[in-house]
Amino acid sequence: MTDVAGARRSSTGFHRALPAALALCLVIVLGAGGLAWKREHDRTWAQERLALARGLALHAAETRDTDPVTARRFGAAAVALHPDEQTRAGLADTLLMWRREHLSGPTTGGDQDVALSADGQIALTEDADGVSVHDLKTWLDPEVAGKAGRLAVLKGHEGEVTAVALSPDGRTALVGGGDGATIVWDLLDPAHPRRETTLAGEVKDGPVRELALSDDSRTVVVGDDSGRMTVWDLTDTSRPARRSVTQADRDGVQDLALSADGRTAVTVGDGGSAVVWNLADLSDPVRTAEPAFSGGPVTAMAMSANGRTALVAGPERVTVWNLDDPSAPGEVAGVDLPDITGMALTSDGRTAILASSLGDGILWNLSQPSRPVRLASLKGNTEDVNAVALSADGRAALMASPYRGVFVWNLSGLADLVADPLKAICRQSGNGETISRKEWTTFAGDADWSRYGGGEEVLSVCAMR
Repeated sequence: MTDVAGARRSSTGFHRALPAALALCLVIVLGAGGLAWKREHDRTWAQERLALARGLALHAAETRDTDPVTARRFGAAAVALHPDEQTRAGLADTLLMWRREHLSGPTTGGDQDVALSADGQIALTEDADGVSVHDLKTWLDPEVAGKAGRLAVLKGHEGEVTAVALSPDGRTALVGGGDGATIVWDLLDPAHPRRETTLAGEVKDGPVRELALSDDSRTVVVGDDSGRMTVWDLTDTSRPARRSVTQADRDGVQDLALSADGRTAVTVGDGGSAVVWNLADLSDPVRTAEPAFSGGPVTAMAMSANGRTALVAGPERVTVWNLDDPSAPGEVAGVDLPDITGMALTSDGRTAILASSLGDGILWNLSQPSRPVRLASLKGNTEDVNAVALSADGRAALMASPYRGVFVWNLSGLADLVADPLKAICRQSGNGETISRKEWTTFAGDADWSRYGGGEEVLSVCAMR
């Protein structure tokens, strides 16, 4: 009897628990299904956003040269939708176009040279009138009204100007000419330059090809068309002393760099070989190394002012050299980049600009020389760049094209702009960047306007969902 009663109670308990168990199972099944649906929904939504971002970024890139306003808005929308390396880089490149100014026109004789003071406030540009001296202070400082202005023109060569150089403090300018001579100018008052002296050259040695100046403006190195490297001592500018003349290359000197202390020089000959020189004794330059370059013949070279880092370009490749031991330079990294025609480094070697025959100037972060990182590209209205300059602190850059002239870029705050270009543009515009419904329909297709934050007529880029 007891067993029968117990069985009845167990059966009753089972029937009471069954609905609860079934309900729990249903909840679990529905929950799992809902979670799977959400995951699929989120995946589809993410794919749609990615595809839309890629399309808008492509449209921004295509209109960057012809319609930079549209490029800026659609580039910002692409970052808002999918902030990856590609969309951020595209927007950063577009924003840098708004920091560019046409500084001077092209020369009549082809290639033109440029130079910048360490603080980026004084610039030299070779142009049709001679060598122009520009004041960039008002343009680089947002607190000062006005733009870059030409202060003076340096003249004096009978033939064409072939090379220029400027001391870090912007006070001493060198102008080399086709007559083989180099004129030294005092720019203490840049609006009223004073011609100090002339470093005579031999007509038979051809035009001056390259010029370099030490930080204290006491050592000048001249490379000419015959391949000679001439070292001058300007301690007494009224009586310049030619300390040495060395055959650096059997052909012409196509590139030349000098460390800030004037003790290390690097020359590149027309034949494509680079040579490192010890100038501790100005009267007796010592060839310390002629390193092999894995990228083929050297076509361009630049060295940091501290003399510790050099960039060397070949037809298809650029390498970073460590010059801590000038007698044994070592390659620490390489990047495949074709047709590099001009390069420059900040004084500490941490930032570089590499310009190509295509007209782009690529900015690189070399804080870790063994791992170069692309920062951004300077684009727009340039072609076949043949000379570049970068201020010691990296806040200003010059690029020269024989067809379009010289452009200057304000690179202040570059690191922040590259890291978060959308934040930079929204802060600058006061969140006022918008896309119209018509534009959205044209370039975003059937993507749901309202789902991304579109209102009655406009969509705020800085408030996109």
